[in-house]
Amino acid sequence: MADWRVLYETLWKGRTFTDVDEAMENELEDKLNHPRLRKKPEVKFFEAVRRVRDSSLSDSDKMTLISAYVNCFEKRKQKD
Repeated sequence: MADWRVLYETLWKGRTFTDVDEAMENELEDKLNHPRLRKKPEVKFFEAVRRVRDSSLSDSDKMTLISAYVNCFEKRKQKD
C-alpha cells in the first residue's frame, strides 16, 4: 500500500506541491477559485471521491486516498 501523499501526487499529475497536506485542505476548501465561485467543502469532498473512484489507481490505493480525504474533511469540520 502506497503512502496517500504519493497517490495524491499521482492523481494530480502536472501539479507541483510544496505541502501535500495543505494541497488537499486547499482543494476541499476550494481555495484555488475566486471566493464567489467556491463550492462548499461537502461538494468538493464528493467531487474528490468521485475523481479517485474514476481513476486508474488500484482498489486498495483508491481506499487509501479516500481515507485520507475523509480524515482531512473531518479535521476541517472540527475547526469550524
